Amino acid sequence: MDLFSLLSIGIIFLGLMLSYRKKYPLAHSLVLINLAVFMLTVISAWGQPSYLLSPVQRELGFRPIYFGELDHLYTIFTQMFVHGGLLHVLFNMLFLFLIGVPLEERVGRKAFAACYFIPGLMALILESSVQGFDSGILMLGASGAISGAMGAILLLYPKDEIPMFLGPIFLPRVPVWLSVGAWFGIQLFTIFTLPDGIASGGVAYFAHTGGFVAGMAVAQMLPGKRSSAEAPPEKLEDLATTEELRGIVHRIEEESEPQVRQAWLEHFAIKATCPECGGRLELDGNRIKCACGWERKVR
Repeated sequence: MDLFSLLSIGIIFLGLMLSYRKKYPLAHSLVLINLAVFMLTVISAWGQPSYLLSPVQRELGFRPIYFGELDHLYTIFTQMFVHGGLLHVLFNMLFLFLIGVPLEERVGRKAFAACYFIPGLMALILESSVQGFDSGILMLGASGAISGAMGAILLLYPKDEIPMFLGPIFLPRVPVWLSVGAWFGIQLFTIFTLPDGIASGGVAYFAHTGGFVAGMAVAQMLPGKRSSAEAPPEKLEDLATTEELRGIVHRIEEESEPQVRQAWLEHFAIKATCPECGGRLELDGNRIKCACGWERKVR
């Protein structure tokens, strides 16, 4: 295997491990990992004709025929981190950031991982079945997994507002049902209007729709997430037992920037103690939790 392919695999697993061990947001980690792998993809192709695949694309991308070859099954996972070109990776990472970050903030790291990686795999299987399991066509990119995150946030938080691009126009606050729903409608329209019904310009529309539906299915099975999405958040005043904590609560209530508010919530969770056992608390998505089982939705 090429050195840059090995380095890419190392970056993927090291980045995911650090995110898990250090509790760094997974969506942010995925963006950084994908960009790092793309840089290695470009470097590995240095000096060769532009029409040829780079070693990283060739060795870490997936082909449907690999389902029958155990030596290449690892590409089922690695293909989610390899992209075909600059625009491919930039657009994917933009959507991952705009959708993945707010979804992870609401459901937590573990649930977000399920809504990302499981649909990514299901999207790959669906696209492979459409292309034929004896096909050697190369499949790569995070589109299927990102589509899963989009399906999950639409099911769980359809009325929430998120930032979104509409062509060259940036819209800072758009309802999920409108932005994500419009995107999914475009995918369906394209599938039913394409001459061959499979792909256009190298875009795997069946993978997008398959990942989207799989993301909704995974979100539906998340324990307690649907009910928590519909229930109103609770106040924090009873947990603010010190003057410092009361000041943090005031900052949380006054803050309108989601990421800054999330940072203050994390700070509050670190400083506060469990009202039942007196133990340490942690923020997991939109809930403050304790190891004893106590938890509360906060947003």
